[in-house]
Amino acid sequence: MAPFADKVPIMGEAARGWLSQGQRGKVLAAVNQATYLLTEQGELVWLTTTHSPKHRRCIQWPAPLPRLAVDSTFTIQDQSINLESGTNLNFRTSHVWAPLLLPAGDVSEIGKLPKKLFEVCEPFLTKETPVGYGAFMWPVLQIARNPDSSAGFQPENILTKTAWPVVERIARACLSHDLRVVLQQAGALIGLGEGLTPSGDDFLGGLFFARYLLHCSYPHLLYLELSNLLEWVDTNQPQTNLISFVLLKDNAAGHALDPLNRFGIALLTRQPVECASSAASDLIKVGHSTGWSLLAGFMVGVLLAFTDWLSIPRS
Repeated sequence: MAPFADKVPIMGEAARGWLSQGQRGKVLAAVNQATYLLTEQGELVWLTTTHSPKHRRCIQWPAPLPRLAVDSTFTIQDQSINLESGTNLNFRTSHVWAPLLLPAGDVSEIGKLPKKLFEVCEPFLTKETPVGYGAFMWPVLQIARNPDSSAGFQPENILTKTAWPVVERIARACLSHDLRVVLQQAGALIGLGEGLTPSGDDFLGGLFFARYLLHCSYPHLLYLELSNLLEWVDTNQPQTNLISFVLLKDNAAGHALDPLNRFGIALLTRQPVECASSAASDLIKVGHSTGWSLLAGFMVGVLLAFTDWLSIPRS
C-alpha cells in the first residue's frame, strides 16, 4: 500500500523521543479520530488529524487516518513509522511540538485568582451548554461563593447522579485545602463513565493538572505537595483502561492537552480573561464530553487557591 503522505508535519516531543531507531510496537486501539500505538517499552503514542489538540504523545497526520487493525505491528526505521499495513509515516523533518510553559514573573497575585475564575467561567457557562461533568460547574461555583450553602443540584442521568456527591465532597475538600480527603474521594471516580477516557478520569485529570500548575505558581503560598500522587494513580490503574490511565497520570505529572494547558496558563497569569475563554472554547471541542470534564476538574482544582473567601464576588 502506498503511503498516505510523505511527511508527518507535527509530533509531540515525547513521541519523537520514544520512537527511536529499531523501536517496535503494536496498534492498541483505533477510533474515528485517533489510532493508539503501544511500543514494546510500554509507551503510548497516538496518530490523529491536524484538527485534534496537540499533546506530547501526539503525532498529527494531514490526510485521513489509515485504517489499522488492532494488534497489527509497526517498526521505526530511518525516522519513519513503518506500519504492517504498508503505510510509512516519515517524521524526519517533523516539527517537534512542546507545550507552553508558565512564564516566569507573570503569575497573578493569588488573591486575584478567585475573581478571575468567576469572570471567566460565569460568562462562558452562560454562552455554552455544558455536557457530562461540565454540568457540575455551576453548582461548584455556587459552593465556592458560599461554602456553607447547599448547591441544590439535581443531576439528570445515572452517571452524573453517581458522580455528583463525590465531586461535591472533592470541591469542599479543595476549599479546605484538604488533599487527603481529595484523594480519599477521588478513587470513586476512576473508571466511572464510558469510552476510551471515562468522564471520571477526565475530571480527575483536570483536577490534578490544576494542582500541578498551582503548586508551580505559588510554591511558597500554598502547600500542595503530593509526593505519592503518581503512586496513587498507579495503584488505581486496574479500575480503568490503559489509555485513560496514561492520560490521567500525564495530567497528574503536569502534561496536559494543549488547550487545557493554555487555559491554565491564561487563568493563572496576567493574560486577559479573553485568552482563558478562547482556550476553554477549544477545550470543550475535545471528544463528546472529554473537554468539558477536563475543564470542570480544573475549575474544581483551582479552589485549592481560594485563600480568602471575602475576595470572591457575591451574587
